[in-house]
Amino acid sequence: LFEIAAKHLKGCFPELKIGGPALGGQWAWGEDFLLEMKKRDVPLDFLSWHCYTCEVSKFKMFVSHWRNALDNAGYTETESILNEWNYVGGWTAEKWIESIRTMNNIKGAAFVAGAMEECQNLGLDMLMYYDTRPSAFNGVFDFYTYEKLKGYYAFYWYGFLYDCEKEIPSQNEVENIYSLCGVDKNGKATIILTYYSDNDSLPNKEISLDLGKNATYEIYKVDNWHNGELIAVTDNLSFELELYSMVLIKEK
Repeated sequence: LFEIAAKHLKGCFPELKIGGPALGGQWAWGEDFLLEMKKRDVPLDFLSWHCYTCEVSKFKMFVSHWRNALDNAGYTETESILNEWNYVGGWTAEKWIESIRTMNNIKGAAFVAGAMEECQNLGLDMLMYYDTRPSAFNGVFDFYTYEKLKGYYAFYWYGFLYDCEKEIPSQNEVENIYSLCGVDKNGKATIILTYYSDNDSLPNKEISLDLGKNATYEIYKVDNWHNGELIAVTDNLSFELELYSMVLIKEK
């Protein structure tokens, strides 16, 4: 079915990207699928797959797995698209209910921010959050009132990085701290920091940033008590971060 559909659609619409099949956890089946499609000379512009987890660190393993599977099958130019992802701590009734609660609170928001920051440089072509429809999975807007939830700010802040010309990689990695930094055409920096782990008992962390210059920065925060508002204008880039907190730093 996939062979017939993909070849027909690609023949009719060569300018469109044709791919799939939105794999939902079938790792072994997915690898066999890729090998069989290559054997049948089926065009595949993208491989789409899903990932539901509670640990941001697992995204690296998942992205690497599917990139390697594509390359090993000979689809070295095929895009890898994670087209469904969100926080899920487990699929039992108890874990599922807790997962739904988490998707809509500050822990879920920090998970989303951390996931986007982690996936930025993993060789993934697209990262599609599931989802912003009126549903229990929507950690961006309230189900009934459409008011902004904590998760809104993860996406809103990520958008500021599109105004940047270049990315500045971090020279040091701190466990459970996720970050992205960019500079605009005027050399002004924008940084996002997120403290996330699925372990709810972790203590606060002391974090210091060194951008190699003296400047003044606007500091915005999302946590249990803040919703993205400005909390300081300072030249001091040392912070005490609470678990499940997000900080946006914008150079003035």
